[in-house]
Amino acid sequence: MPEHFELDLKEIFEALLKKAWIIILIAIVVSSATYMVSRFVVSPQYTSSISLHVNNSPETLAMGTIGLADINAAQRLVNTYIVILQDDYVLDQLGNQLLAEFGEEWLAYFVPLNRSSGHTRVDTDALRRMISMSSVNNTEVLRIQAQTRSALLSARICTIMTEIAPDVLIRVVGAGSVEVIGTARVPDDQSSPRVLFNSIIGLIVGIALAVVIVLLRHLFDNTIKDEEGLKRRFNIPVLGEIPDFTTARKGGARYAK
Repeated sequence: MPEHFELDLKEIFEALLKKAWIIILIAIVVSSATYMVSRFVVSPQYTSSISLHVNNSPETLAMGTIGLADINAAQRLVNTYIVILQDDYVLDQLGNQLLAEFGEEWLAYFVPLNRSSGHTRVDTDALRRMISMSSVNNTEVLRIQAQTRSALLSARICTIMTEIAPDVLIRVVGAGSVEVIGTARVPDDQSSPRVLFNSIIGLIVGIALAVVIVLLRHLFDNTIKDEEGLKRRFNIPVLGEIPDFTTARKGGARYAK
């Protein structure tokens, strides 16, 4: 047997073509499983957002004389505001208002509640995970996003945050101001899971998995199927061929040197 065994592209293509039905079957199974999980198992999530414009100096804003220094200072304030708005104090106010609006029974379905000493409060860590804040393209615009299993709840979280934010920020920082840009809309469609996207990814993964399985089986298959395979495997000439009539109908044959 030679020290190495070469596998050309034509042989790879032929091996994949012969097992095309296996590749298609595995791809369909994986894609279908991904679709079923995304559609019926994973809970849908809805995302709403709202933006705040941060200004460093209310006086310059009123006078209409905003300079580059004011813009740079406002951009730095955005990061400070994000830290403040993620504090437990702010999230406790948010949770209390959500409880007042929606009630314990409805809200408990979407957000964990802590009940102790006869007092019910919304889990601040859970709220923090539902809310994300960031500067829009490194500008002085602060975007607040909320993602929950309720479209209405996501929109209300964003709106309530903009109601709480101005007073808290001015009181804590003692400088700057924020102006709400637009309103938080109740999303019509879920943001995740993306069923179609996940199904396509599942299809691609299924095809790749099937191709790897077929190629590995072909590489580790030591069966000699024809004269060329015998020559290539042992690098010796074939002097004659003795047909096996018992397996001729299946395309089998026996070879001798």
